[in-house]
Amino acid sequence: MENNENAPVFEAYESEEDVLHGELSFEGEFSRERIGWSRPAVFIVLAVVAAALLGIAAMILLLPKSDGHPIINEVMTSNDSAFLHPDHGSVDWIELYNPTDRDIDLGGYGLTDELKKQYKYTFPTGTVLKSHAYLVLYCTGGTTASDADPYCTGFALSQEGEQLYLIDGSYVELDEVNVPFLETDTAYARTESGAFAVTTVATPGEKNMLSGQ
Repeated sequence: MENNENAPVFEAYESEEDVLHGELSFEGEFSRERIGWSRPAVFIVLAVVAAALLGIAAMILLLPKSDGHPIINEVMTSNDSAFLHPDHGSVDWIELYNPTDRDIDLGGYGLTDELKKQYKYTFPTGTVLKSHAYLVLYCTGGTTASDADPYCTGFALSQEGEQLYLIDGSYVELDEVNVPFLETDTAYARTESGAFAVTTVATPGEKNMLSGQ
């Protein structure tokens, strides 16, 4: 076989330094070139990656952790005799519950059945929901909150079904409940598992109970 003096010649790696540098030599018509990363470049890249990972980990650790928030706990969209308000009679109502171990200031929070109007009802300044306590809101269409009765929402509920939203003071949606059609004097109540169920045992301002309990 004839030797081609112009063919490239590959040099074998003879040391760890050669391997790290990735030396590859060409002789003949090609000039000698080095292909690969040097040791300092590898260390720099590793340092940058490590710094980025540490930064991400620090951001995750510094993220505020939610310690709970008030929830929509029970709803009645067609009230006839299940619950009577001393001034407004048999109005529809929404019950909130604070499942946390701390009191929550609801001032500036919003409650709505229309997400485009997040603050259809705005909780008055100084409204505090105690830990593990309940708050009943009266859905009196046309009757808005006043100093005499600050818990009238100003909007009524539809018996055919409602989508209710609880919004905090920073436009963050805290809770959403899709209320189905309900028979008169029937409530839509949250169970201990967090799911909702229809019940004929209405308990505004108290622990929820399902029919048959």
